[in-house]
Amino acid sequence: MSRSGVNLDTAASPTAPDGHSDTGTPTTGTPTTGPPTTGTLETRRWPRRALPALPRLPLPLIGALIYAGIRVLNVAVAAFLLQHGSYRQRGWSVLRWMRSSDGGHYRAIAAHGYTYPAGGLDHASVFSWFPGYPAAIDSIAWLPWVTIVGAGLIVTAVAGLAAACGLATLGLKLTGDRRVSLLLVAIWAVAPASTVLDMLYAEALFCALTIWALVALVDRRWLTAAGLTLLAGTVRSTALALIATLAIAALFAVVRAIRARQPFGTWWRPLAAAALAPLGLIGYLVYVALATHRLDGWFWVEKHTCHMVFDWGVSTARLTKGVLLGHPPVANVFAVLILLAAVFLMFWSLTERIPAYLHVYTVVIVLMTLSTSANWISSKPRFLLPAVLLALPLARLLAPVRTSVLVPLIVSLALASGWLGLYLEVIARWAP
Repeated sequence: MSRSGVNLDTAASPTAPDGHSDTGTPTTGTPTTGPPTTGTLETRRWPRRALPALPRLPLPLIGALIYAGIRVLNVAVAAFLLQHGSYRQRGWSVLRWMRSSDGGHYRAIAAHGYTYPAGGLDHASVFSWFPGYPAAIDSIAWLPWVTIVGAGLIVTAVAGLAAACGLATLGLKLTGDRRVSLLLVAIWAVAPASTVLDMLYAEALFCALTIWALVALVDRRWLTAAGLTLLAGTVRSTALALIATLAIAALFAVVRAIRARQPFGTWWRPLAAAALAPLGLIGYLVYVALATHRLDGWFWVEKHTCHMVFDWGVSTARLTKGVLLGHPPVANVFAVLILLAAVFLMFWSLTERIPAYLHVYTVVIVLMTLSTSANWISSKPRFLLPAVLLALPLARLLAPVRTSVLVPLIVSLALASGWLGLYLEVIARWAP
């Protein structure tokens, strides 16, 4: 017996193969793994080696991979359809599809700039397309073996991946749920007008700038949000929604700081951000005013060359009524159903517990889409693409569904979206 009261002889005694110690006391510990004794059926058990754990990819990277897979599937759908049936009779190639419609205007601006004889209305339509996307194309088109079309597709692809990374990040910040965040990316990538994310269109670049501006805004990185909003204002006029969002968020922050009697050094950034954010959009409008010698130059161009005006949604309502009560073309039915779905999702998204200024962003995007004239009804689904948070309620709804069901569902939606986009442009001859 030791000083601690433990019988050292008993503690050190070996355990017999029959499960008893040398002292005759049964053992209750782990069975031995030694060689089996004669007359037993026990076999030797080798310890299992655990497989090395797979590295967990960053959420933005997974979002980008999901987006890239959907885009590749979309292009594959286009390549297949253009070789069959009525699509083949049109004589379109995949490259022609990618650079069609607005792509021609962006290519011309990237190559020649805004060449415009003052007062010539027939050439004034060039100002309808903002300079940010052509400038991005021109910034890499000088590289050897890179054409204007190739540069445009590179900008679109890289911007789309950046937008997907940003959307996954934004979703995680708002919900704290990785699955919801990835579904947010997937739903946005299969949106009805998402085929323009494969084409020479500015939507991918605009969405990337907008989404990362919203991420910066949620993080209260005011000057970063202002800089991205400024750049977005050089890409599309829809940046007005982002400018309003930042202004409201800044107003809330400044009022809160003043009420708390905080020093100016703590709230000058939101104030500066609100002042800087609209400079990109205002700068381009001023440029068009000087080029056309009209104070309302850009609005004049939109009205007289593109026939786009702000009419409080009267023409859109009239078209919707005609679709619901008449015998409309199939393309009109698709467009109106998409708009009605957007309105429904807008109201549904208001139930989400996210910062109020993000609700403002979504509502302004939808209202801007509905309140402009319906002459280009085919483009209205595209105008809704930046309203990425419309997908948030759907992402939450689908999050509990098993992955084995979600993957076929997303693939099916991607196939349907690819077909719809190609049908409207090639068969119905509607510019997206």
